[in-house]
Amino acid sequence: MLDIKILDGGFSTQLSTHVGAKIDGDPLWTARFLATNPNAVYATHLDFLRAGADIIETNTYQASISGLMEHLSITKDESINLLYEAVNLAKKAVNDYIKEVAENNDIENKKPLIAGSCGPYGASLHDGSEYNGAYGKTTSREVMMQWHKSRINTFVDAGIELLALETIPCYQEAEVLVELLKHYPNVKAWLSFSCERNSQNIVDGSNFEKVATNCYKMALPGQIIAIGVNCIAPKDVSPLLKNINKYRENEFIPLIAYPNSGEIYFSTEGWLKDDSCTSFESFIPEWLDLGVRYIGGCCRMYAENIRSIRKEVNSYQRKAAMK
Repeated sequence: MLDIKILDGGFSTQLSTHVGAKIDGDPLWTARFLATNPNAVYATHLDFLRAGADIIETNTYQASISGLMEHLSITKDESINLLYEAVNLAKKAVNDYIKEVAENNDIENKKPLIAGSCGPYGASLHDGSEYNGAYGKTTSREVMMQWHKSRINTFVDAGIELLALETIPCYQEAEVLVELLKHYPNVKAWLSFSCERNSQNIVDGSNFEKVATNCYKMALPGQIIAIGVNCIAPKDVSPLLKNINKYRENEFIPLIAYPNSGEIYFSTEGWLKDDSCTSFESFIPEWLDLGVRYIGGCCRMYAENIRSIRKEVNSYQRKAAMK
C-alpha cells in the first residue's frame, strides 16, 4: 500500500473557530496567539490530529526572532522562548492525542509527526512581496540565509527533525534554503512553492518544474522528502506537477500538495468563493496518480476538510490494493 501522509489544514482558518480576535492582516498573523492565547493554538493542533492528520505544523509560518521582537516589543531571548513554546504546544497536542487514542484500534494516525513551519522571508517585509517574490532580486542570499537560520536553529534545539519550507515565491530563496539545510544533515524537509494561477511558473516568473527539481537534486540525498505546491487553487495543482515524474523511469520524486479551498482572497473583501471551483476531494485521485505522497490543505481548509481528505485517500488506497 502506498505510504501517503495526511497534513493539517489552514492554521488561521481553524484557529478562527477558537478565537474572536482578528487574524488576517496582523504582521505576526497567527503567531501573535503564541503570546496572547496559547490554549487556542494547542486546541487548533488537537483539532487537526483528531481529524486524521499524520503531520501537524508549528504555528510559526510568519514568526521570526526579529519579527516577534518588533511586533510584541520583547527581547531576543523572549522571542526565542516563544518559538520554543510553539514547538512545545505542538508536542503537547501530539502527546495528549496519543494518550487519547491509545485504546482505539481504528485510529490510523497513532504516531503523528511535527513539522516546523518556515514561511518565506518576504512575509516578514509586510509589503506584499511574498506574493511576487520580487525581493529575491534585491535581497542578498546571506541576509535571507541568516534570517531563516535563526529560526531553524531554535527548531532544531527544540527537537524538530522535519521542516516545512513553504510558500516560497522565488528561486533565489529556494536555493538558499537547500544550501542552509545542508548545515543540518539530520533534519529533513519538504519544499513547497507559491505559484501563479493558470501557469507553469512560481510567482517570480521562474519555471516551477525546473526550479523544484533542481532544488531536489541540490539537496543532500534523502534530505528533501518532497517538493510541490501549497496555497493555490486545487485546479492549478495538476498542471504544475504533471510532468515531474512522467519521464523518470528510475527516479521517482515524492510530491506534496496542500492547496487552499479554491476561494480567492481580496485585501479589501477577504476570501470570496469561486463558484467555478470544483470540489477539493475530486482532484485527490489524480494528484496521487502523479506522485503526491503528502497531502493536506492551506487557507480556508478546516479540520473537517482534513477528515474528508483522509477519507478520500483511504478510498484510493483500497481501490489500488484491489487492482
